[in-house]
Amino acid sequence: MEINQLVLSLGSNINSRSLYITSACNEILSEIGEIINVSRVYSTPPIGFKSKVHFLNCCLIINTKLNKNLILLKIEEIEKKLGRTKKSVKKNYISRVIDIDIIFFNKEQFKSEKLIIPHSSFRDRKFVLIPLNEMIPNYIDPISQLTVKQILENCKDNSIVTVYKNQFLNTLLQ
Repeated sequence: MEINQLVLSLGSNINSRSLYITSACNEILSEIGEIINVSRVYSTPPIGFKSKVHFLNCCLIINTKLNKNLILLKIEEIEKKLGRTKKSVKKNYISRVIDIDIIFFNKEQFKSEKLIIPHSSFRDRKFVLIPLNEMIPNYIDPISQLTVKQILENCKDNSIVTVYKNQFLNTLLQ
């Protein structure tokens, strides 16, 4: 069976943020595949809505035997299991216990009603680009044909993204 490479972005801004991200990673290991790389965890302000609580964000690279549609289903199940009740509607963002986005799947481009690969907004979000640049700076976006590093250098997002003091995901790869 073919091994697919999947890149996910995770975020949480409802306490206990680190617990939700750790739980999501454990569910991903159990339900989707082997986590082969984890970025550092970053603290980032919310984009598109107001909240006093910053997000914790990170990216993962996973080897999986699942196809993209089954991965999406599993992600939705994980989010629901961890307590996420609403998805953002028409860019009306809200605080959330966990948000898991598919950024890349192999080197594919794909578009359906429920799924767009590469993720349609990743090029505009430093909270995704900075962790991606840490792990795969030379990965070429199949749409823009630019590397992650080049996309980050051209990103107009002026959010302040800082390394989170407690790197609680370090044990995932040990």
